Amino acid sequence: MKPRLLILILCLLSLPFYTLAQQDSTAIRKWYAPDALTLQFAGNVGMFAFGPNYSFAQDKVNAELLYGFVPKFDAEEVLHLLTIRGIYKPIKRVELNEKYKLTPLRLNLGLSYYFRDQFSTSWDSSYPKNYYWWTSSLRVTGGLGAELHRPIQGSKSIKQLTLYGEVGTYDLIVTSAVKDPTLTAWDIMSFAIGVRAGF
Repeated sequence: MKPRLLILILCLLSLPFYTLAQQDSTAIRKWYAPDALTLQFAGNVGMFAFGPNYSFAQDKVNAELLYGFVPKFDAEEVLHLLTIRGIYKPIKRVELNEKYKLTPLRLNLGLSYYFRDQFSTSWDSSYPKNYYWWTSSLRVTGGLGAELHRPIQGSKSIKQLTLYGEVGTYDLIVTSAVKDPTLTAWDIMSFAIGVRAGF
């Protein structure tokens, strides 16, 4: 990935957080300021991913824009990707005790774009038309999991920490499993763990 493009992506991802530093706790947050910051390990969005999280409908729906990367030791070269995803929580939070609440089910659906010359949104003319139905640079991802919430008392910036785990997959491997009966559910699933700091 070109350094200029990487710097541009990181700057764009950091813009919403600039507004948080400029506000006091009584000010109304700007429309583009995120409600939280998500950090995730694994799960088809890069080995490590982070980005802003926006909350809607009393936190039943979330939208995230994550920058992810795969370090060189886990790939031939460093991979960079950008994922936009929606998260839906159909079940109301359950209060476990005074400090913790549980969201028993979260469903997510996302679209990831890989930044690299080897990945393309179209196939070149050496392949017959419709030879491949997918593009190498775009992946549709999905997953389900649960969340554990803990409010942070006395903090001016972070109001809540959320730990989540999920099981996920992506479009290409699911279609491969449909065509290849030797692939099992374990072959097409990935696991992710993440933390979200709510403002």
